[in-house]
Formats: sequence, structure tokens, C-alpha cells
Amino acid sequence: MFTNPNSRTDWFDYYVGVCLSIIRTLYLHPLHNLPGPKTWIAFPILRYISLVRGRLDIDMLAFQNKYGEAVRFGRDQVSITDQAWKDIYTHGHADQQLPEVLHSTSNPSEIISATNADHCRFHRAFSHAFSARGLQPQEPILRGYIDKLIRRLDKIATSSTPYNLTGFDLIGDLAFGEPFGGLDSGEYHHWVATIFKAVQGMVFVKLRDSYPLLFRIISPWFASKSLMVARERQIEYSTQTVRKRLQSTLSQMEANANILIIAGSETTVTLLSGVTYWLLRTPDALRKYLPYMLACLTEALRIYPPAPGGLERITLPPNPVNIRGYMIAPGKKVSVHQSAAYRSPLNFHRASEYLPEQWLPCTKEDLSSPFYHNNCDVLQPFSVGPRNCIGRNLANAEMRLILTRVLWKFDLELCPESATRWDEQRSFILWEKKPLMCSVRRIEGSGLGVADKDI
Repeated sequence: MFTNPNSRTDWFDYYVGVCLSIIRTLYLHPLHNLPGPKTWIAFPILRYISLVRGRLDIDMLAFQNKYGEAVRFGRDQVSITDQAWKDIYTHGHADQQLPEVLHSTSNPSEIISATNADHCRFHRAFSHAFSARGLQPQEPILRGYIDKLIRRLDKIATSSTPYNLTGFDLIGDLAFGEPFGGLDSGEYHHWVATIFKAVQGMVFVKLRDSYPLLFRIISPWFASKSLMVARERQIEYSTQTVRKRLQSTLSQMEANANILIIAGSETTVTLLSGVTYWLLRTPDALRKYLPYMLACLTEALRIYPPAPGGLERITLPPNPVNIRGYMIAPGKKVSVHQSAAYRSPLNFHRASEYLPEQWLPCTKEDLSSPFYHNNCDVLQPFSVGPRNCIGRNLANAEMRLILTRVLWKFDLELCPESATRWDEQRSFILWEKKPLMCSVRRIEGSGLGVADKDI
């Protein structure tokens, strides 16, 4: 067998170069003093593999519990679970940039990934509609869809999740004046039926952009063609909806329509599913009176945040940035990873348990309470600063009214298939929710008996 000596030399040089690069990344890098998983730091591809497997949020929680409040989880990535929100996201640090997004005609700028100038323009356009004053005239619409939800739950059988049908119908009507018709038909609109696959497709787009060769190799196993087709159909429907509503072909409006539908529906539905599950798992909390409900919703946002990841920002030159006492070099990506921060024992007493009482004013002010030293300010599910969630008022109104009406009208009980481990879910930007099967009994005498339903 003959080998080429030059080939052996090339491989040796390559091997030495890789080893030197790893040593430099681990021990000579500006972030080398921060703890973290060395394999992920040396081989960034491992983070993307975790991402496409839906395990990134699970792994990040494990890292935060192992390494502490500040974790370096990539070559240039740092997550800080302590109260770093103001240092990273607020107006005093508004010049910190988002990670670069490759915008094109097929991936136009929208409110989440827009430049600062475009974001200000989008925010001005949407802010009044989502303000408390702007939402007041829409209250009859919201109540109308909740009435439809109650009627849907009254039926013995239902083929789709009523929470989902309500969320999508409502945002379709409020944003575009055209509901999806799910509560009337009892079935998902064709666009809604593909939404989660489309969100999964966004995850694989990240892998494709960073590792195109690897994406081509593993896509037959991980990224099925249906995911990419679903994403294309999702964008196509958003485009058609905006053009029909505004008679406009502006790509940025089309992209924002896509974001509005997802962010305005799926996140609220996720929270409602989570708080229903945890309340039914915690009967003592379910028996409390109305003021306790707000604490239950807040605790659900902590233990099951609808968007569990972290919104990255890039530190700008020329000087290092002080974030909660950690000097972060320019050009590094920093974030507060929500699910890891909210379940960290550094921030909350008995962090893995559902304990709504910790949010009651009397508890937070009680010096003898084990919850007194909780870092409550770390809980920011709607983010903070100029890029915080503009739909916060709508989400709060929607989840409070829906939960109140459902618990007032019905007795719910978890079915055996959802009674344990429902919350052990994968995540692809959003949680991959399992069916939440409940036994539903109307409290007022309707004579409808009991039905098992996925709510």
C-alpha cells in the first residue's frame, strides 16, 4: 500500500492546527476564566446537535446547576442566570447588537431580528394596538371567543385542543380581521396544523447556516422534508393574509405577520396548558380563591416559560462590558437563558417545584419565609428594555380571562396518560407540548356528564 508523504504532512499540520485552536479556545480566550462544559466550548457543533434534538434547554439547566450563575457554553457564548436582565437588555445597553441574521427576500427583517432603526419603526406601528388602552375596545372580541371556548368544552368530544383553537382564532381576528375558524369547525386551519413543524424548521435553518455540509449529511435523519415544506407554507400563508388585508406586498409586513401569529397565539396557549397541568397536579393550589390565581399564573411562567431559551445580544467594542460583575470581552454573545434561570436553586427556593405561594405579597415580605431571599426580579418572561414583548397586555388579559372562565365553569382532572411527566418535553424555540388529557365536568347542571379531552 502506497501513501503520499505530502498527504501525511497535510493531515499532521491539520491535526496540530486543530489542537492548537482548541487549546487557545479553552485556555487563552478572553472568556477562559468562566466555567462551562469544555467539550461544548471546544466543539461548538455539539450545541447545534443539542438544539436540533430539542434538548438545548434541558442541557442548559444542567450546566447552570453544575457551574453556577455564569456559564460559558460555547466559544463566544455566555449565559448568566442571576439578575443580568438590565445589564444585557435595557436602554442603558441598547447599543449592544443582536447576533447577525442573514436577511434576504426569502428571509426578510421582522420585529424580533430587525436592526435598531427598523425595530423602532415596527414598535411604533404596533405599540398602540397592543397597549392597555388600545386593547379595551377589543374586549368584546376576546370575550366572544372565550364564550366559544366554553361551548366547545361543553361538547362531549373534541378533535383538537380548545386552548389552541381559541388562541389562533383570537390573534387571527385581532391582527388581521380574519379568524381561522377553529372554534367553529373544531378543527385546525391548514396553516395552524403545520405551525410547530414550521418552528422546528427555524431550528434547522440555524444549523444549515452554520454547518451547511453537516446539514446535508444529517438532514435525512433529523430535518425531514415536511419540516421545511411546513415552514414554506407558513410563510406563504402569512404573505397571502397580509396582502389580502392591506393590499400590500411589503416583505417586512409579511414577515411580521408570521411573527404576530406565532407569538400572539402559541406562547399564550403554552402558558395556559402549563398552568392547567400544574394546578391539576397541585390540588391545594386549585382550591384557593381568585387572588391566588395571579400567583398561579406567575409561577407557571417561572416553571414553564413559553419561550424557554435566551435572547442573545453581542457586546460591542472597544471595551469589555460589566455584566453582573463579569467582564465580558467585545464581540461575545450574552443572554439570560430563561428556563435555566427560573429553575436555578441560586434564584429560587425549591426551584423545581410548583409553589404559587412564593409570589403572594405577604410571603415575599415575610422575613421568616423560606422564599424571602428568592431573586424574584430574575423572572422576566416578556423580556425587558426596548425589545420587550409588545403583546404582554394581550397575553395577560387572555390567559387570566380564559383560565378564570374555564375553572369557574368546569371541574378538571388529569387523565392517567397526562398525570405524570407531561412536563418532560423537548423544545424547538417553543416547547413541543404533549396532549394534555383531562376529564372535564361542567359544574353547573348541564347534564352533559364527563368527557376526556385534550385541552
